[in-house]
Amino acid sequence: MTRLFDNLHVRVSALFMGLLVLVGAVYYGWMNHMVFAPPEQDEVEAYWYDQLADAEIDSLALVASEAPDQLAALALDYGHGIADFDAEVVFFDTEGMVLASSDPDSLSEAVGQVDAQLLADMTAPDWAFDEIYPDPSNIDAYVNRIFYLAPVALADGAAGYLAATWQPLIFSEADVQLDARKLWLQAVLVALVASFLMGWVVMAWLTRRIRNLSRAVGDLAAGQLSRRIDDPSHDDLGRLGRDFNTMAGRLEDLVDDLRGKEEFQRQLVANVSHDLRTPLSSVRGYLETLTMRGGSLADDENQRYVHIMNNNLTHLDRLVDHLLQLSRLESGQARFRLEEFPLPELIEGVMARAESPATRKAMTIACDCPADLPLALADPLQIVQVMQNLVGNAVKFGLDGGHVTVIVRDIGDGYMDVSVNDDGPGIAPDVLPHIFERFYTGDESRSAKGQSSGLGLAISQRIIEGHGGHITVESELGRGSTFRFQVRSAGATMQAEG
Repeated sequence: MTRLFDNLHVRVSALFMGLLVLVGAVYYGWMNHMVFAPPEQDEVEAYWYDQLADAEIDSLALVASEAPDQLAALALDYGHGIADFDAEVVFFDTEGMVLASSDPDSLSEAVGQVDAQLLADMTAPDWAFDEIYPDPSNIDAYVNRIFYLAPVALADGAAGYLAATWQPLIFSEADVQLDARKLWLQAVLVALVASFLMGWVVMAWLTRRIRNLSRAVGDLAAGQLSRRIDDPSHDDLGRLGRDFNTMAGRLEDLVDDLRGKEEFQRQLVANVSHDLRTPLSSVRGYLETLTMRGGSLADDENQRYVHIMNNNLTHLDRLVDHLLQLSRLESGQARFRLEEFPLPELIEGVMARAESPATRKAMTIACDCPADLPLALADPLQIVQVMQNLVGNAVKFGLDGGHVTVIVRDIGDGYMDVSVNDDGPGIAPDVLPHIFERFYTGDESRSAKGQSSGLGLAISQRIIEGHGGHITVESELGRGSTFRFQVRSAGATMQAEG
């Protein structure tokens, strides 16, 4: 039933029918009150009909029984007292013949005789004068106007009746037919007006909601992406409003994402320009020096200049490679070639390459890897790069004489946990949220110390996420740092990003 009323057609039809029933009820009440209601009475007249009439008629019948030869005088005398109430009294014999009337010039001539059996029935205690109409075919029938009847004892012991009646309405057949045509005309006019009003109400309800939708669409087209429609209804227009809100929300998110990408592109161009300009300026400067003074410089000084230029060009080459790799990872063009391999052996190779810079700083590096570790399922070349970034950073930014430890544990559910710990200076709390952002190096001294481009951790994060994992960092100033990520075990199902 709820789904049925969620349909807009059903709602409109139900609203129209409800208004139609309301108009019909109002019209019916008006007809009963204005057309079919009895004539209005003033307070005195109403009090006589409700409180005095029955008792007075009974008293008149008792007096008539004591003086049966004075019926006409009694009727005329009593008729003068009730003339203002539009009522009459009539004496009948047992045959229904009129014996006397309070208005003999009209009523006696008009009535003449009433069915004797009907008069006898009206004297029954259960006769309801307000509900029973002896002659329903004639609205102006005399018998329909009798509102009280009392038995009377006539002369010579004969029985009779005393009837109290309303005044005749004096309706002709033409009058009744004319009133019927008027009623039909009124009904048609009411139907037309009601149809117009109901149509106006229904259309006002519909067009108000449609106008709200139209204004919202116009605002959205004008650039107000935060525009929403507040319509909790479950019908078609309500669902349309919710779909509009969903569309507007997605469009707003898309625009925000595009704006973020645009901002990133501006920052990328600025960062790349800066990182490329510095080594290129250095290479250009030394080349100009060698060009202008190459013949006057000593061989060892020439070699030093060449060595510096070579280092700068190597840094440029590494920066370009990192940019291309990060671009492929973020665009989804990178391909991961999954293989099963022993992770401890890969880590040992990375540590062997980091041993030389660690020795120069009197640092120790170690690997804590259980012998029963399962094989890893990943792209070994990509995991090697992640380990080289993490171990290389730990050695590069660690304190002289410090320690670097790589810990691997099988954590179940098809994963192994890899962590790289150092006891270096740590990372400031305000730096931690940005540590994996592109070109973010934390501070100028950290960047200059190792000629860092700020892309290594960003690339590591994309590689781990491409393998379906996550990389995190925990650090405190003066207490070192711990980088942690997960690698799938052999036999586990994996869906790498394409």
